[in-house]
Amino acid sequence: MPIHVLLATADAATIEHWTQVVAEAEQLALDGVGRSLDEVQGLLLGNQEAEVLVIDEQLEERGLEFARLLSGANPLMAVVLLADQAGPAQAVEAMEVGARAVLARSASLADVVGRLEGVAQWVAAARASASQDTTGRSGRIIVVAGAKGGVGATTFALLAAQSMVGVRSVGLVDFDLQAGDLAPYLGVQARRSVVDLVQLATNLSGRVLREITYEVHGLRLLTAPGHGERAEEMTVRAARAIAAALRFQFDVSVVDVGDHLTEASAALIEDADQVVLLTTPDLPSLRAARRTLALWERLVVRSPGGVQVVINRQTKTTEITQQLASRIVETTIVGAIPDGGQGFERLMNTASVPQTPTPVGRAVAALIAAQAKAQEAEARAASVDEAVEEISAKRKGRRGRKKGDRGQSALETPVIVFGALLLFLLFAQGLVYATSFLLAREAAHSAARVIAVEGCSQGQSKARQEAQDRLASPWDRGARVTTSCSSVTVEVEVPMMITTSNTRAAVTVPVAGD
Repeated sequence: MPIHVLLATADAATIEHWTQVVAEAEQLALDGVGRSLDEVQGLLLGNQEAEVLVIDEQLEERGLEFARLLSGANPLMAVVLLADQAGPAQAVEAMEVGARAVLARSASLADVVGRLEGVAQWVAAARASASQDTTGRSGRIIVVAGAKGGVGATTFALLAAQSMVGVRSVGLVDFDLQAGDLAPYLGVQARRSVVDLVQLATNLSGRVLREITYEVHGLRLLTAPGHGERAEEMTVRAARAIAAALRFQFDVSVVDVGDHLTEASAALIEDADQVVLLTTPDLPSLRAARRTLALWERLVVRSPGGVQVVINRQTKTTEITQQLASRIVETTIVGAIPDGGQGFERLMNTASVPQTPTPVGRAVAALIAAQAKAQEAEARAASVDEAVEEISAKRKGRRGRKKGDRGQSALETPVIVFGALLLFLLFAQGLVYATSFLLAREAAHSAARVIAVEGCSQGQSKARQEAQDRLASPWDRGARVTTSCSSVTVEVEVPMMITTSNTRAAVTVPVAGD
């Protein structure tokens, strides 16, 4: 296959020379000539297969600056610097601006072919390595739609995207192809739009998105076409390809689809991770929201349960409350955004909303953050449910292997519980027996001390009473105290917890002095 070359020069003699060189070389194909920076950028967008860009250092007297700019924006394309001489000084300049090689303006056919074949090999290796990279991100897409015109969907999309700038890479897409006005709200004079990507739908890349989008206040803006009739150029295939490219390029992409449903916007609504439907607290808008949800459901675009309905421009004096709005729309209203008043309208008219904190912006940011957390919680719950189902399925599979194993789990549990209960009862019974023995011994010692003090004849009756008094309930019932001049025996009944047979504990203590 030939090496596809783009030439950037305004010099007629150089163009003629390179045209002749390429015509004589079977290994080369000249895909286009750009005489200005804008023409070169247009060629890059329309020639995704081009491998080499040859830039004249005299192009608009800023060739080196253009080489640095284009090499940085197109890392998988080789930039070759075209100079009057190809000496060491020119080679150093080429390396400084990111060019892969330098060629003399009047280089021979052999020199041109040899040098371009070398850089083309580097391009092939770089692109092959990039195509094997599987570490790309899979960003989220949030689609914002309006129940009808004028409900503030564009403003909501702008504020939602702005609220996530700083912690994520954010793309903002104006997909209201006939009446989109995000660019004026951000003060952008757009020359390129989302419909310019239709012809490149099969080969969208990060470089293409960077060329088409505009960086504004930390986010990348992809505008709607300036002429509404160009909306007919958008196709379903291109819309899905654009969504896939947005997922790869940005952590979050906010897409404003307006209030008019087309096949392309329906594809985005269907594939989006989150869909927000904006309405206002008045009957026409709420009825329009209900009709929109019903339409999406009939066309199998999105079920009402997968749409987050938000009321915009809510005021304290609004007659329709959020609860009443839910009944009218026949679905849950997830939140309400306050009316910004004339101050907010002034900011919109002067394209100052992204730079100015407002209550409206804070409310949108809080709503987006809350919904993101809710979706994360739902995702975690779904993963837990899947794990539980998987474990249950495995258990069912094990129970079905053998008939004898079916009731094993059911039998093991009662046996384990019974064994644990029996051990507890044995331990408790041993504790009761030890307590009985200690009480009997204490009572016997007290009685023996009474006999030793009072004497044998007078102390025995007092000793028996002392022993009875020392025994606590229920050990005092049925206790037997036997005294003599030399010893005291106390015998008590041991409360039984396992059997009903009577067990007694007896302790004999000698009288001191005998």
